[in-house]
Amino acid sequence: MSKSLSKNCYSNNFTALIAEKPKAAEKIALALKDYGKFEKCKYYRIPYYVIKNNKETILVLPSAGHLFGPSTSGRGVPIVKITWKPLWEFDKSAYYTKPYYMMMSSILPKASSYINACDYDIEGSVIGYKIIESFGDIKRAKRMKYSALTKVDILNAFKELFPLDLDNVNAGSARHELDWLWGINVSRLLMKSLKNETGKTVSLSAGRVQSPTLAEAIKRWEEINLYLPNPYFSISIIGEYEGKRFLITPKDWYPETISEAKNVKEYLEKNPYLIVEDYGDIKEKIPPPPAFNLGDLQKEASRIYGFSPFKTQSIAEELYLEALISYPRTNSQKLPRTINYNQIINNLTKQKYKSLVETLLKETEGKLNPVQGKEDDPAHPAIYPTGEVPKKLYGDYLNIYDLIVKRFLSAFSKDALLNKSYATLRDGINRKYKAEGLVVVDEGWFKYYSFSYPKTNEIPVLRKNDKVKIINVNLKTVWPKINVLLSRPSLLRWMEKVNIGTEATRARIIEILYKRKYLINKGNKTEVTNLGYAVYKAIELVSNQLTSPELTRDFEEKLDMISKGKYSKEDIVNEAKEFLSKIIKEKLNDKSLGKNLAIALGIEEPEEKCSICKRQAKHKFLNYNLCDFHYMALKKINEKVPDLIKRLETNENQVLKELSENAVVGLWIREGSKFLLQNKVSYIDIK
Repeated sequence: MSKSLSKNCYSNNFTALIAEKPKAAEKIALALKDYGKFEKCKYYRIPYYVIKNNKETILVLPSAGHLFGPSTSGRGVPIVKITWKPLWEFDKSAYYTKPYYMMMSSILPKASSYINACDYDIEGSVIGYKIIESFGDIKRAKRMKYSALTKVDILNAFKELFPLDLDNVNAGSARHELDWLWGINVSRLLMKSLKNETGKTVSLSAGRVQSPTLAEAIKRWEEINLYLPNPYFSISIIGEYEGKRFLITPKDWYPETISEAKNVKEYLEKNPYLIVEDYGDIKEKIPPPPAFNLGDLQKEASRIYGFSPFKTQSIAEELYLEALISYPRTNSQKLPRTINYNQIINNLTKQKYKSLVETLLKETEGKLNPVQGKEDDPAHPAIYPTGEVPKKLYGDYLNIYDLIVKRFLSAFSKDALLNKSYATLRDGINRKYKAEGLVVVDEGWFKYYSFSYPKTNEIPVLRKNDKVKIINVNLKTVWPKINVLLSRPSLLRWMEKVNIGTEATRARIIEILYKRKYLINKGNKTEVTNLGYAVYKAIELVSNQLTSPELTRDFEEKLDMISKGKYSKEDIVNEAKEFLSKIIKEKLNDKSLGKNLAIALGIEEPEEKCSICKRQAKHKFLNYNLCDFHYMALKKINEKVPDLIKRLETNENQVLKELSENAVVGLWIREGSKFLLQNKVSYIDIK
């Protein structure tokens, strides 16, 4: 039954327990239901829960994530004064948080004690702390730690409360203040410069982690569009021995020219046997992978289902709120012994995993010792299923849940065993060839996590001097694809590698680049927009430190030191203020900043336009103007065409025609080649 505040839904002497989201509040309240009389109440249409017995009253109050954020009343730039304010007061998109704010402001001042029961990470620590600080008394507050929203986990956490994790609070609030300082100062500088130049206001944004991530995207975009590979001539042979056919390829060599490749093919067709020079096989053990951390889950979901990191994270967070999995925003690949694995695995038999669980228990004889990965997280273990039976789970949610369960089960299994066989063969003039086979001898953990099952290929057992009959020889000119990727998952991997952002924020930051139209999807490819490139070049003009990961990583490491109590929040925030104030002041009167933005955004016309793409031209070539991109493309064509003429044994026009039409070749190379053909310009004229 819903009651209003005026109907005495609670007494004046109570403990206020603050949950991060409404679903979490409901789970926590239902877990504590046995403590006394349970009531569901409402204030401003926001449900909250009251558990009352003769000794105490507990109110479980939901937040809606962050209710407060850094802001300022100051205008202009640079801005260094920070005031934490209710989000709904200065951010229209956060107006939905006002009812939660009003509910907290009315109820919390009457509490006798407080529990921050938000997710146990830096964000959850800040959310709960800021609410208690604003409406209650942090001296009477405790911290609740749990890694899953099951009844057992919640009750255990409620029985053992801890002091507030102030180091995490300081690190989290410092992160928010740094991000805010970066965003407001650099963004305002860009918009001010553009407005001074054009009189127009255009929304532009930069970010502490966002800007170097955008810079990396542009670096990859340029590499992809300037890609000009060396073709090679692939010779694949179908051999036969004792009725078994298998693939044979050259060993450590390729023909240098097309005529050499044709000569090899012709020779093998006239001399259709290869002699075995060497044969062997080895057994290789493949250890099971550890249970997922968030980054590993995001990569696997992308590989298997094509999900974006943000989508995977969002689904995992929903599964956590439904108490189906443990806390997903973790970096850990370790599963501690304190978790009741027997109970979880037995509960999984009530789902579709009964057969897998029975096989695992038989294999391990009931001794459940999970493999441990290298990565650790002091706050949470690796992601594991809780064993709770899903009520409704289908589609993408079921796919992610299934990945987590099967990866969890595989962590308790044994090594997989592979047999890798290899053969070295030679033709009549001692050119060497190879054949390779792979067979799964013992499935091991592949039985549980079949998504990693290797592609098998069996070759016959051979002996030295055996003759292998050649059935077919295939010759193909191969233009290798670029191994540089530009996508959400590839940017996530890069952020992890250079250590910028956190496991909780990386996917969201990448998504912002798409939301702001700096990056867009074209088919299955990611492209950088004119807006994205213009913002990147402008930020780089302000300071190339803003687009490099080094400065961002340096501050990330200092934020981590705050969480460990080794640095003070004030020192790090003041360092950022000084750095930003200095570079902003140096560029306030730089007219080139606004001019370049105006041209890049198409607000103003460049003095000279590229003869190929109409972008701003900065280079001269014969009687033509070229932008940076097509100037670099023509230079690369100039370097590579002589070798391509030699390899393909053809003329310049045929090479340029191939380059202009080959989808593997970078876009700017294709456009540059087409330009040379249409204007009958030789590559040798390129300076």
